[in-house]
Amino acid sequence: MHNHTAVIITTINKVSHNLLNISKNCKQNKWLFVLIGDKKSPKNFKIPYGKYFDISAQKKTNLSLANNLPLNSYSRKNIGYLVAIMNGAKNIIETDDDNFPYKSFFKQRQEIHYANIPKCKGFFNLYKYCHDKNYNSSIWQRGLPFDEIENKNKIKFYKKKIKPLVLQGLCDGDPDVDAIYRILNKKISHKFKKNINFGITNKIFSPTNSQNTTWFYKSFPLMYLPTYCSMRATDIWRGYISQVILNNNNNYTLFHGPNIKQIRNHHDLIKDLKDEFEVYKNSKNIVETLLDLDLKKGEKNFVDNLNKCYMQLCKRGFFHKRELKLLKYWINDLNFIFKAA
Repeated sequence: MHNHTAVIITTINKVSHNLLNISKNCKQNKWLFVLIGDKKSPKNFKIPYGKYFDISAQKKTNLSLANNLPLNSYSRKNIGYLVAIMNGAKNIIETDDDNFPYKSFFKQRQEIHYANIPKCKGFFNLYKYCHDKNYNSSIWQRGLPFDEIENKNKIKFYKKKIKPLVLQGLCDGDPDVDAIYRILNKKISHKFKKNINFGITNKIFSPTNSQNTTWFYKSFPLMYLPTYCSMRATDIWRGYISQVILNNNNNYTLFHGPNIKQIRNHHDLIKDLKDEFEVYKNSKNIVETLLDLDLKKGEKNFVDNLNKCYMQLCKRGFFHKRELKLLKYWINDLNFIFKAA
């Protein structure tokens, strides 16, 4: 039996040193390890410790989402979240198969943190405040609007004890930057400061991803990854939607120092650039659209607020209306799991 912490990965690659390392440490820590395959995944995929779900096994979970998500989609990771919740997870950590965790990755996640809270409104380029002072190149998060990259406003911070519902960890090596940054910087080997904590709430927004993210129980409904957008947009849109809902409720997203290093799988940067176009184009528009909504306070309203956000985004053309059907399956599956618990 695991200790209520789960690690979720989706992969189409063969078993790697990274996955073996995660498997070993999850076993030692009694963490649940869930791997979600896809159509391109190896047929004979075996891991020493962990539950691997190929397409057939996903359908056998009887989750309505598993039978309706498209194949060859990163959003199939949603099935992993639901499987973890079905198995009693209270904390869900997600990462990718090309991330190598440090020992600190496998420390139990804490719910209380002392964090630096920026005194600002709007978009916040977190990376600007996390790298070594000797690192001269500008760096920004994937999903940050272009006109916010070189924001010259001097931001002040205050310290506060917070209880965030989402933790976004940084990543050394090849962090979560966009294709433009990678095209301009051919060799990326980055190191962030270790002991950093930044809290985001209210009218502040900073892109999160699915590379190194912890979700506590109350935030589980907000994990939903949309399907009808590019792979380079899905976790960015998910992050902004979750932040709007959390911020509205005076909850926090915490950004903390790196506990993993990425040795990135091969990517076609021009394809990434094309896939990220909608991110460059729509980041501000999506957040501004959602801020106009009358969202309800209270964690019990997270599901209703999530549905309201997607209905408006589909109405405005940011997502195809088919997204609402998948979201309905997600909500139905969650409700069934929570009632059965």
